[in-house]
This record gives sequence, structure tokens and C-alpha cells, in this order.
Amino acid sequence: MKRLSLLIVLLCYQVIGVSQTYSFKTISQYDHFEILTEGNRLVCLFRVSEKKAPVSVFRKVFLNDELHSTDSIEYSIDGQADLIASGSDEKYSFHAFYLKAAPQEKIVFIVTDKLGRVQSTFYKTVADFAPYFQKPVKKLKDVRLSFLPNNGSPGMILIQPYLVRGSAVYRGPMYSVRAEDGRELWASNAPFLSSIQCTDSLLIGMTSSTVNQTPIYQIHYVDKSSGKLLKTISLSNKGQHYRSVSVFTSNGRELLVAGSEFENGSTKNGRFFMSLFNLYGEKIFDEVDSAARLSTKRLHLMGSVFDQEGNLVLIGESWRPDATRAVVTSAASILLAATIGGYAGINTRVDHKIDNVVFATLSPQDGKLKYFRAYPVGPWRDYGSLMTEGGNVLFRINNQVIIYDVNDPGKPPSPFTSLRAGENLILTPSGPIINRQERNRNILSRLR
Repeated sequence: MKRLSLLIVLLCYQVIGVSQTYSFKTISQYDHFEILTEGNRLVCLFRVSEKKAPVSVFRKVFLNDELHSTDSIEYSIDGQADLIASGSDEKYSFHAFYLKAAPQEKIVFIVTDKLGRVQSTFYKTVADFAPYFQKPVKKLKDVRLSFLPNNGSPGMILIQPYLVRGSAVYRGPMYSVRAEDGRELWASNAPFLSSIQCTDSLLIGMTSSTVNQTPIYQIHYVDKSSGKLLKTISLSNKGQHYRSVSVFTSNGRELLVAGSEFENGSTKNGRFFMSLFNLYGEKIFDEVDSAARLSTKRLHLMGSVFDQEGNLVLIGESWRPDATRAVVTSAASILLAATIGGYAGINTRVDHKIDNVVFATLSPQDGKLKYFRAYPVGPWRDYGSLMTEGGNVLFRINNQVIIYDVNDPGKPPSPFTSLRAGENLILTPSGPIINRQERNRNILSRLR
């Protein structure tokens, strides 16, 4: 019913247009604000004090489905603070602020319950972050934080720190602190992990490297109570073909990995694969589709979604190399050079001509391909971006958005809406929202 309701909301917009809005003042064009989904509610967190005010005040606003404010709460921090990151688990929300105040810089953490009421506050200084990096931490404003998902262990905040020096980014170890007082619980000895999945007792993540132009993936199992690396396994494949992983997810009982496999790095003759592991790292199955369904076309996997029957649907774009624009541009450059003298500027860029979007439905029971569908589009010469909510898929190509329902797979993708310059689309459990800035205000508009 939830998916059906969301689809109705999505489709109704094409007839009715834009209505409900919520807006807030943008204090500075460089100010960071958060638009979050906590449970089924939309939450905005933004600055309301002036940039150089002696006390920084931030407001958290709770919005209903019509984008009406149902409640709000404010947080005050002595000094000039900037919001840098937010996160949450099933019990708490947490926000980090960079504070430039005498006599030292601080990163201030505010932990709240789901009603926004403060449960604890604590701060960290340069001395606290220095042990996490091999490079010296000279200024705290060079430290960036990312909160990692950690459902199943409320009160344990997982953090991935980064040190930014110009264009260089240095990663520190994943570490954990207590939500009640910020005391460090552990700093992990695991390598930097991507696509981290949480279970009651484990953190499972992936690393990748390249050997002879072939991606090599490894899966790492980390004890959540201590941060210690327990086990590392290689994501091997039959025949050692080139693989690209686009799905890495867990239901708390098994780990599912899926993506595309190719004979080599040319990404021709693509096949789909799925591997399933238990939480001990033992492989349950590794299934590769037997047919090269895209033939000489290349495949760019964009993401995935589960349909209402629990099948995994891989979503991608198929493309061919296209030198048309390079040839036309080069010919024009040669003609212009011959006319006015000088040298021709030769454009050797080859486009990726995208002419189909593809959907591959894989069974989570055995990894076998159940359905494969390809729908003509474009042609596009830029990769699209993908957003999913429930069984609905939205593709954004430049300013155009198309929609596809994986629970009605026989119906081709259709136009959904167009975005103006500066507009962004946000998917929420109750439907899509457009976010734009206009006259020093940030405006959220519900699509109806």
C-alpha cells in the first residue's frame, strides 16, 4: 500500500503541478544546512543567527506530508559555529558543529532524541583527532566527519574522520564514541571500508583495488563491540573475469553482493552476477547469468532496488562509443583554421551514446536472472543519476526526470517532470520534493 500511495503521489504531479512549500532564510551562501528523513518525517536543520553573532543558533523543524511545520526546537552554541554533519540511529539523532572560539577550536556534538530534545553534548579538540591521522592535524577546520549507519546499537556513534589538505584527503580509522558523553569506545584496525552494513554484532564493508586494470574486491568483517577486524575474504569469481560491484547489502542474516561481469575492461558482453554469503564469510552461492544480453554494447550500472516480491532489480544504462561530435568538431576546426590561418584544434573526445535503460531482476534465493528488460531512451550523451523510493525509480538526465515502477515492469519509463537550473529533487517516503534557493531563501516544494 505504501508503494502504491507513493506512485499515486508521483503521477499526480504531472497533472496538478507544484503546491505546498516550506522555506527558510539562507544566512550565507556558504552555510551548510541539512534536509533529513528521520523515520517517516522530514526534518530541516539550519542556522537562524547571523553569521558573526557571538552565539550561534540553529533551528530544527519537523515537517508533515504537506510541508507544514508541526514542531521546532533551537540549539545554541557559544561562539561562531558551522554545521558540518548529521546522523541518526533508531533512538538518537546527532549533529556535529565546527566551533571557532578562543582559546581553541572545537567540534561540538549535540545528541537528541527523535523529538529533538537534547540528551547530551560534548566536544573534541585537535588533540582528540591527532591520533587518527599519520599527518599532523594543524587546524581542526581541516577535519571532516561522516556518521556511519549503526542501527541495532543505539547509543554507539560510529564516525569516519577525514583530514583535508588542499586537494588531498587523508582517511582516518573508523571509530566509535558513546552518545552519552563522547568517550571513545574503540578505533578500528580495519582498512577504510565502503558500503558499510550493520548487524547486531558486526560491521561488514568492502575495499577495492586494481591489479592489471582489473578491479579486486575484498569483504571485511569487523566486531562491532571492539572494532577489531575479524576476517577478510576475496570476492572471487568464476573464470576471474572483470567485475563491477554495484550492490552490497545485508538483511542482518546474509550478505548480498551483485553487479556486472565482463570478459575484460572493455565492458562488452556484460553479464549479471549475484553472490550470497553468510555472516561467517562462507559463500552460499555465486551465480552468473549465462547470456551476454547486451552483446557489444557497454553497461553502466547505476544502482538497484527491491521489488514487492523481494527480487533484486539492477538498473543500468547501455551505451556505445560515438565519435560523431568529435568528427564534426574536428572538421569544423580544420575548416576554420584553413579560412583564418593557424592550427586546427582537434577534439578527440568520444561520447558514450546511451540508447537504452536496462532492468535485470535477480532472485535472492539462487541469484538466477528472472527477467531482463531494455527500453529505448535518448540518445543521451551524459550519464544519468538515479533515485529510488519503494519500487519507484527516477532517472535524472540533465534537467529531465523520467519515472519507472519496478512493480509494473511491462510499462516503459515515462516522462515525470523537468527541473529548472538550481533545482534539486529529494525523495521522501511521502513523495518527491524540489529544493531550490531563491532570494536568500531555501525553498522546499512538494510535488503534487
